[in-house]
Amino acid sequence: MNMLKYIIVFLTLISSVNAQQTTSSGRLDILRDVEEQGFLRAKTLKEFNFPADHGPHPGYRHEWWYATGNLDAQDGKHFGYELTFFRLAMAPETEKEKSGSEWKTPLAFAAHFAVTDVDGEDFDFFQRYSRGDGRLAGATGSRVWLEDWTLNMSVDNWSIKAADGDIKLDLKLEAIKPVIFNGDQGLSQKSAAPGNATYYYSLPRLKSNGTLEIDGQMHSVEGLTWLDREWGTSALAPEQQGWDWYALHLSDGSDLMFYNLRNQDGSRHPFSAGSFVSAHGEKTSLTADDLNIEVTDYWDSPLGGRYPSGWKLTLEDQNLELMIEPMIKNQELNTIPRYWEGAVDIEGTKRGQVISGNGYVELTGYSP
Repeated sequence: MNMLKYIIVFLTLISSVNAQQTTSSGRLDILRDVEEQGFLRAKTLKEFNFPADHGPHPGYRHEWWYATGNLDAQDGKHFGYELTFFRLAMAPETEKEKSGSEWKTPLAFAAHFAVTDVDGEDFDFFQRYSRGDGRLAGATGSRVWLEDWTLNMSVDNWSIKAADGDIKLDLKLEAIKPVIFNGDQGLSQKSAAPGNATYYYSLPRLKSNGTLEIDGQMHSVEGLTWLDREWGTSALAPEQQGWDWYALHLSDGSDLMFYNLRNQDGSRHPFSAGSFVSAHGEKTSLTADDLNIEVTDYWDSPLGGRYPSGWKLTLEDQNLELMIEPMIKNQELNTIPRYWEGAVDIEGTKRGQVISGNGYVELTGYSP
C-alpha cells in the first residue's frame, strides 16, 4: 500500500514548479479519482511477466519498490529497517521526451531509508529526491537506484545497499515464497470508481543476510524482509483520510498483510483488504469483513498528533489472534506531512497454539 509517501515526495518535488497546495486535502488529491490527463490507469486484470514487471511501468503516474524487514545481529541486538524507492511522473512520458536530453524528463525519483535500533531505543531516517536522470536516479528491469542507494532485482534473489550519515546497510535477499498477487489477481481496488486501483504484488518472505553498520560498529545480521511492488494513477475516494498497513511474519511460517483504509470519520472503508499467506505460499484474499482490528494503546507525538500504538488483530477464518506492539514507541518520520512507520513485535495464538513473530506497521493521516 504505502501511498502516502508517494504523495509526500511528489508534492515536495513539484511544489516549486507549479505551486501545488500544501493542505492535507491537496496532498491527497494526487491519488483521487481525477481527470486522467493522459496517464494509464489500473482498470482490468493483467498478465504479470517476471522479471520484466519488477522494473518500471511508463505511462502510470506513480510506482514504488518498498522493502521493510527485521534483522537479528550475532551479538543478540535487533534492528528494523525500511528502504523505499518511488518513481513519480509529473506528466505522461512521450517518445520525444525519451529520445531527447535526459534532463528533459517528466520523471522524479524519491527514496526513504530508516533504521530502528531496538536495544539502543533509537530511530533514524533519511530521504532523498532527484529528477529522473539516469546518472542520478532511475529504474530498469533489474535495478532501481537513487544516487548510491540501490535495489537490485531478479526472480528469486535481490540485494539492497543504502548508506547515510553513520548508518550503512548491505543485504542479500532470497525469496523463500513465490510472488503473491494482492486483490483480484494483482488488481487492487482501493475505492469504487473504475481506475481507483493499483497493480499490486508482494514478495512476502525474503530471507535476508548481510551487514549493518551504525556509529562505526559493524553488525552481521540476518532476518526477514517483506517487499511490495505497486503502480497506478489514482486510488483514493473523497471520503478516505488515511490507512493503517500491516505486514507481519509469523513464527509458523505464515504471513499476513492488511491495509485498513480509514474514512474521514475514522470508520473502516469497505475497500480495505489484504492477503494471508500460508507457510507453503498459498494466498487467501482478505476483505474488510475478515479481519477485526482493536487499538489497545496510543502514542502522542512530541511534534503533534496521536497515533495508535498497539493492536489486537483477530482473523476468525484462521482461528488467529495477535497482540501487536511497537518495538519502540517513536518510529515517526518527520517528513511533510509526518507519518509513523516501524518495527513491531507479535504474540498470540493460532488454532489454540502459541505463535509469535515480528513485522512492520505504517500509519498515515494522524499528524495535524
